Amino acid sequence: MSLSYRKFATACLSLSLAMNIGLAASVSTANTAEAAAEPNKLFEISDSQYDEAVKLLSNYIKIDTTNPPGNEKLGALYLQSVLKENGIDAQVFDSAKDRAIVIGRLKGTGKKKAVILLSHIDVVPAQASDWKYPPFAAEIHDGELWGRGTLDMKGMGIMELAAMLAIKKSGKVLDRDIIFIATPDEEVGGTYGAEWFAKNKKELVKDAEYLLNEGYSIESYNKSGNTDGKAKYWGVDYAEKSVLWLSLTANGLAGHASMPMSNSANNRLIKALAKIAENPPRMTLLPAAKEFFQSIAPFEASPLKELYADIEKTAKAPSKETEETLSVDKLKYSMLRNTVSITVLKAGYKTNVIPAQAYAELDCRLLPGVTPEQFVEEVKKTIGDSSIDVKVVEWEKGDPSPYDNDMFRAIKEANRAEGASAPVVPVVVPWFTDSHWFRELGIHSYGFEPIEVDADHLATMHGKDERIPLAAFRRGIDRLVRILTAL
Repeated sequence: MSLSYRKFATACLSLSLAMNIGLAASVSTANTAEAAAEPNKLFEISDSQYDEAVKLLSNYIKIDTTNPPGNEKLGALYLQSVLKENGIDAQVFDSAKDRAIVIGRLKGTGKKKAVILLSHIDVVPAQASDWKYPPFAAEIHDGELWGRGTLDMKGMGIMELAAMLAIKKSGKVLDRDIIFIATPDEEVGGTYGAEWFAKNKKELVKDAEYLLNEGYSIESYNKSGNTDGKAKYWGVDYAEKSVLWLSLTANGLAGHASMPMSNSANNRLIKALAKIAENPPRMTLLPAAKEFFQSIAPFEASPLKELYADIEKTAKAPSKETEETLSVDKLKYSMLRNTVSITVLKAGYKTNVIPAQAYAELDCRLLPGVTPEQFVEEVKKTIGDSSIDVKVVEWEKGDPSPYDNDMFRAIKEANRAEGASAPVVPVVVPWFTDSHWFRELGIHSYGFEPIEVDADHLATMHGKDERIPLAAFRRGIDRLVRILTAL
């Protein structure tokens, strides 16, 4: 899903693992033992495996799974066929007409609990006339594969699949089972996808401890000046803000517009909304956010570098100028507070009639640990008008996952293996992904796409000309193999 992201150096990809992932399944026992003894060496898929992964992604992009209507079953059947052709049993479950989920499992030793590789099959609509190249043709130009879903998130799905297949072909048996799951309907809430799976097939993942999904990636500089698209940091989404939708209703007397009423429903609601807009929630610095900002500060330009480095002071009593500086990067800014957006306004039906009711809706995104009851009271206090009726329209809780565990350590190990200068940092994202359905099942879930994405490419997600640099795509597969092996 949606919404500055990532890039990473690859100069250190010169080491080869004794047990090369590119070897066939017939790799010798001696090589397998040597690889097991040296798990920290750098994995790289072979050229033939890379070519096959590009082919898989191209074929997948050509399957139009625009949601609505979805038609994701075609994608699920395609992924199932790839898994089966590679000796991995896979099941497809229908969740609705032409909507389906695919799940496959690569068995490990069982010494540790399983890890899930999650992706979604559906993509957002694409207006072909707006694109430089057709959105479902999967054409390659200047080292980039173009198409709707290349970044969000068919590209990640194929990286996960290719990593799983590479591990199988290597002959190495991991301590964890790897469970591959691809779902429909993520782009419009997951009712027929992850939600359906969590309610109807959760027994298939009862042994899972960790999950990797979309959510964040390797934020990189745009290719300009001396930065050359280098990585800033590896961001790992460990938590998603909870979603709280509120309605505000003002009731009053109807009347003729020729005789204004100062306390009309419209006037009172407008005053209430103005207070909300002018008085945003105060900044709240979570421990993970403190680590995030202080870690990335060296990679930012002034004045953000200084503001991030002393983020505790910055967040305590920010000046208007500081607020304006921080708010330029809306994504990072959202990690510092609960947010409110005024989204729906309804009032009146005729120009010369003062309506008896005015109505508004707010989209509120809450940091981990904040309850709807707490925030409703805060909104009421800000408004200061008891005649405004405030009600909860929707509440979706986003529980955080721990960020000091084997998954984070595995990602950091993959980062160190490349000699990376960009740190691995925990991120709270303001959007929702399918991860929350699995967090509710007690599975530690993380959003991390191991590819470099700069602001220019990020803007193509849900926009026009979406594309993935194939060099980054290849590095992403290598990194997933290393993460899974270290886990």
